[in-house]
Amino acid sequence: MANRLIRQSNFVSFDGTVSTTTAHQRPDRYRHMESIEKQMPRIARGGGYSYSAASFRENTLVQEMILFNRLLEFDPHQLTIKVESGVRLGDLLTWAIKRKLYFPVIPGYPLITIGGCVAADVHGKNPYRDGTFSDWVKELTVFHPESGYHVISPTVSTELFSSTCGGFGLTGIITDVTLQLVQLPANHVVTSRRLIQSLGAAVESISCSEDDFCYSWHDGSPGAQFGRGIVFSGRWGRNESSDIVLPTRYMTAESRGRLPFSLWNAVTARIANSAFFLRSKFDARSSEQNVLAVSFPFVFNTFYHKSFGRPGFREAQILISKERIATFLDSLEKLVAATKPPTIMISLKQFRGQQKSLSMTGMGYLVAVDCFQNSGTTKFFDQLDELTISDKGQPNLTKDSRLPRDVAESSIRHYHEFSGFLSKYDTSRLFRSELSARIGL
Repeated sequence: MANRLIRQSNFVSFDGTVSTTTAHQRPDRYRHMESIEKQMPRIARGGGYSYSAASFRENTLVQEMILFNRLLEFDPHQLTIKVESGVRLGDLLTWAIKRKLYFPVIPGYPLITIGGCVAADVHGKNPYRDGTFSDWVKELTVFHPESGYHVISPTVSTELFSSTCGGFGLTGIITDVTLQLVQLPANHVVTSRRLIQSLGAAVESISCSEDDFCYSWHDGSPGAQFGRGIVFSGRWGRNESSDIVLPTRYMTAESRGRLPFSLWNAVTARIANSAFFLRSKFDARSSEQNVLAVSFPFVFNTFYHKSFGRPGFREAQILISKERIATFLDSLEKLVAATKPPTIMISLKQFRGQQKSLSMTGMGYLVAVDCFQNSGTTKFFDQLDELTISDKGQPNLTKDSRLPRDVAESSIRHYHEFSGFLSKYDTSRLFRSELSARIGL
């Protein structure tokens, strides 16, 4: 029976830079998942929106969990909900909003699954205030073919819990998750924008913000305009109407890269950034948006990602401490000026994380850098790695599809602790991915 459920499928990272064809199973019940030969290498997959290849690898069974998508139990007194790991964020949020409830940590796309959010320990619109996804996980179940099901929490099997949250699926298959919800403050968010002229000015503005959401966008293309940008902030509004619904068709890794060539180059990046900045001068300084639109902004504007086409793009997200952020940004600006890399966009937000796994840990500023692909891309990221290490930064593995082992070992705070735990817990090393192989795990 298991063989009839396995087929060969092609998988590609969302940034379009890694792909492979390998065995693929989409179980919709526990016995399908359990029927696979125990010693068969495998990895779980959710919605497939990781930029890094965290959910597939050559000669490894991909167990795609999107049919494990049931809401299992809701406690109206504690405001907790137990869901299967394949439940999508958009479905959870739509269900919650109808009941005047909300989940505080929402990454940017509605088809990301709850299991994927746990595995990457994702962050949302205000990680400095809300922390990361795992801070709102009350309990979860993880399956390992050699040891069975483990129900774990922050107080039960704490080492396994900490390693699973932000462990990128390397501890086993997450089957269900219990989440803490909160009361929905409003159906709308009042968003505002402030034009700024440098990365440093954004840090000052974000540091002083007491808004519910706050982050910045910057022109990352080399030249005199580098660093100018916009600080976006938002507060819960009073409009109780709900007139925006999520679309029925979504961007996937395959549809994102459907264009055979990239529209981005040095000229188009400069023109697009200038147009966006200039338009913002004349737009209203504040507006009111439906909570779904604020939670999933890329759903309603896919042009940016689709314009990279089949060649794909590269992104790095780096956590830099408050003490080193000024030095890091100054060095980044000098690096861009000296090398003129294919950078398009830079973004900043404050961050707080506390897991002891492969996810980012500590407080500081999250710096995101997006690049299109050309002959200078690899060289720029190599130099950015050196800058990250020198300023004791931490990379976000889910956003970086090329981070090498030596950089991971040097910059991921709990790398060696996590590696040691895996050696004891998964002695057969059944769970593997391109990401784990690339960083030496």
